[in-house]
Amino acid sequence: MPKLKLVLPALALVALSIPTTPAQAAITQTVLFNKGDAGYGCYRIPAIVKTKAGTLLAFAEARRTWCADSQEIDLVLRRSEDDGRTWSATQTVLSGTDSDPDAVATRGNPAPIVDYETGRIVLLSTMDPGTTSRPRTPYVQFSDDDGKTWSKAENIGDQIDDPAWGWYATGPVHGIQLTRGAHAGRLVAGTNYDNGAGQNAGQLVYSDDHGQTWHKGATDLRSDATPQEISVVEKVDGGVYAGARNNAGTSGASRMAAVSNDGGQTFAAPFATIAGLTTPVVQGSLQRMRAVDQGDKYNRILFAAPADPDRRRYMTIRSSFDEGKTWQTVAQGTRITSDWSGYSDMAILDTGEIGLLYEGGTVDARDQIRFARFTENDIGHPDAPLGATTPDISGLHNDSYLRGGPTTTTGKFGQARDFDGVDDALQLPYAESLAVGAGDFTAMAWIKYGASTTPQAIFWGYNINEFSQFWLRAEPADGRIRGLITTGGNTAAVQTTKAYNDNAWHHVALQRKTGTLSIWVDGTQAASVTAPSGSVSPGRPFKMYVGQRLDGAHHFDGSLDEVRLYKRALTATEINSIRTTNSTTVPNVVLDLPLG
Repeated sequence: MPKLKLVLPALALVALSIPTTPAQAAITQTVLFNKGDAGYGCYRIPAIVKTKAGTLLAFAEARRTWCADSQEIDLVLRRSEDDGRTWSATQTVLSGTDSDPDAVATRGNPAPIVDYETGRIVLLSTMDPGTTSRPRTPYVQFSDDDGKTWSKAENIGDQIDDPAWGWYATGPVHGIQLTRGAHAGRLVAGTNYDNGAGQNAGQLVYSDDHGQTWHKGATDLRSDATPQEISVVEKVDGGVYAGARNNAGTSGASRMAAVSNDGGQTFAAPFATIAGLTTPVVQGSLQRMRAVDQGDKYNRILFAAPADPDRRRYMTIRSSFDEGKTWQTVAQGTRITSDWSGYSDMAILDTGEIGLLYEGGTVDARDQIRFARFTENDIGHPDAPLGATTPDISGLHNDSYLRGGPTTTTGKFGQARDFDGVDDALQLPYAESLAVGAGDFTAMAWIKYGASTTPQAIFWGYNINEFSQFWLRAEPADGRIRGLITTGGNTAAVQTTKAYNDNAWHHVALQRKTGTLSIWVDGTQAASVTAPSGSVSPGRPFKMYVGQRLDGAHHFDGSLDEVRLYKRALTATEINSIRTTNSTTVPNVVLDLPLG
């Protein structure tokens, strides 16, 4: 779609509902482009990138008269060298025709890409004559001084366009440079076109020489739906996730996605509607925030778009914690504004904050382009509320949160924690390393209890009720300790014949090993049953607790020590080594809480 220009003076799904949204986000907002500034009637179509040097470049279409898509439109830019706290005056990046920068022409659809290998900023855009919307021609230009100056725009229609095509559009949103796999260094951006014969296509384009030449890549040509305005993000497995506006969408079915597993050259499958990602028919933007292969505990991709299914309002940030497989609902997301809102783009700032550049207004979404700055806590941290922790010595830094106020007490080895049976618990961090999935595992702890006969959770992971999970729980009223796993609706439970609620220390473990679920007490296997295959931890994000069920029930009343989780089935020798000597050299531990 065509864009606008703006100007301003100098001066971002699981069955158990996991709350990741605060009551009120502390969001700082600045208007960067306001209708009427610098003689432009309207500013639209924002795009933003953070350069290798950390400078923010905020692009927009400056539309001369009003907000129509085909008219005199210039591409403009404001820069910030302090994470969006102050901004430069507006500069024109591209205007007019190839021969006359003052001629009437439409210059728009900015798709900036930062080449982190060279520091160069590559800007794709699209041009039409301004008096008609055809032909639509893609261009590329470069900045080698952090966006201060720009090269002459080069027509690349012979590379990624086709004379037979009608409508053609780059972006409008930032593109990416791949950092993983065989195509690391490649630049990738989204485009869309109609082929002049009644069909429309969502397409990726890519460059392997730092933006000098471009190639047509993955293409989904279709007549039943129209993936447009594609935003791309690199997955941790090296794939390219392409999120698109479904221009043929209806309420609740306005977003589509496809994945490329070969660096943007082909799609693994056609674009498919994303269930539950509610938006009106409008552009949306994607931005990776966290990646486990870059040292984060979990993956998180952000999506920005209005959340009203029928009208462009309620700009909202929603997240995927499973690489785009599922997304937060509107209720789980964070509303940035209740005003009218439209197109957007995002960048992660050097401070770790999220920067959101978006269209917004109290009367019309096209009144302004605003820059919003906020933190992960503002949009909902998976471990919220953050607080005091007890250290994990596994080497994976899965320090766990002390909830309620479990006090220190004499443990089996050193000190332990005493839980009051009311509100004390340990919340494990949301971390991919703690997801045991479909594999073998061993969860264990020292327990000492006897004051209460109510059910008491020792270890609980991932979900509750009939959904995929595992847990280990003391059930003294029934004279047993019980363990359970559920995988996709299939459940197995194993139990002891004693509750061991004698106020003495006992070592307990729950283990899955190649189709068998077993429970161990004091170094001996007490019982075993056949276990179903499949993942106990498919949902994202998930919760894990020691000393309570995930919903706050079944609080442990007693002492716990040396809580551990291994991503394999330990041998009897290993279990007894841990039990007798507190060995910390048994491999494949992902959680080791001494609780001292």
